[in-house]
Amino acid sequence: MTLEITLPRQSEKLDESLITFWHVSEGDSVEKGETIVEVQTEKAVTEVHAPESGTINKINKNRGDTVKVGEVLAVLDEGGQQTESNEADTGGEEKEASKQQSRPATENRATPRVKKIARELDVDWREVTPSRDDGKVTEEDIRKFAEHKESSQDVPEVKEDAGRAVRESSTEADETVRRVPLNGIRKAVADTMVHSKSSIPHVTHFDEVNVSKMVELRELLKKDFEAEGVKLTYMSFVIKALTNVLKEYPCLNASFDEKSEEIILKKHYHIGFAADTEQGLLVPVIKDTDQQSLFKVAKKVQELAKKARNGSITLEDMTDGTSTISNVGSAQGSFFTPIINPPQSSILGIGRIEKKVIATDDDEIEIQPRMALSLSYDHRVIDGVMAQEAMNELKRVLEEPGKLLAY
Repeated sequence: MTLEITLPRQSEKLDESLITFWHVSEGDSVEKGETIVEVQTEKAVTEVHAPESGTINKINKNRGDTVKVGEVLAVLDEGGQQTESNEADTGGEEKEASKQQSRPATENRATPRVKKIARELDVDWREVTPSRDDGKVTEEDIRKFAEHKESSQDVPEVKEDAGRAVRESSTEADETVRRVPLNGIRKAVADTMVHSKSSIPHVTHFDEVNVSKMVELRELLKKDFEAEGVKLTYMSFVIKALTNVLKEYPCLNASFDEKSEEIILKKHYHIGFAADTEQGLLVPVIKDTDQQSLFKVAKKVQELAKKARNGSITLEDMTDGTSTISNVGSAQGSFFTPIINPPQSSILGIGRIEKKVIATDDDEIEIQPRMALSLSYDHRVIDGVMAQEAMNELKRVLEEPGKLLAY
């Protein structure tokens, strides 16, 4: 009996996924629940598991393919591994041996460990001729192939066409250029950003704010938060402050419906924050920030950031955001032009806190810690005056952060 392994729906809003890594090859035996393939949406990487134990009869999609929900990824044979036990005569055995010997490279099989070693050695394991009769590529096969590949690259070939020889040797000698396939989260981010910049008219306002009181308040609360196992970051203050601003300026907490040409104003406040991980850029979302205390927000930031870094974050953790904060301050960045995360209408960028000499209203000179702010917005939804007024309100809240403790 055969079973079709199809792409499950990862989210109500996402109809397709990108195949990022196959854990099995055709002919591999698998157990029920074993990971078959990793797929990725623009939100997260998830695993597809074997519905039953059996043998992978056929793989229908390749790594890097974009697959629609419901499409067949692979075919599973519940009858187990196919054998030629019925062939009793020697002619049948010779036929099978000949079949194994002439197996094309594309039908080779390898374990996830062998595939990992192949990637590390920059070898396409499908090109490697297996030494085993069952067609499986071994670690030794990979290493021998890599050694042969290196030695063959060191031997120059004689070309009849001198002009062609010059061009090819020039290309081979240039080791400063390396092509890296755009896939996984990097591809998802690229597609989203291109769509955002090409369809949303961006405008960015730059400003900075005196965060003297916020720095003092953080120092005051930090030990109490740490006693509860929570790290209090400046991001938590900004999330709470931005929530207040979104309440006052609902167009910043909106989206633009291109089909109906309507502005959708939202009364829920789900703020995402960009997290840089080994997988790429992820945007965890804290839901209902207007209903959470500073402590709860700080705890949620810590939990979601950890899940993003260790790869355990889910689609639910990264959907339904109404506005986003991007922080380059941790990388010592200052002002920049953050790109809106569609279908949202705004994104706030925060930079490093830097001590500056400032002339006060009393004509006094002060050294103040100043935070860089960059607010990008959809000009179809928000005009310049509204954006600057929202920025001014954000500055007022951050300059008097004690009020955030009351919410």
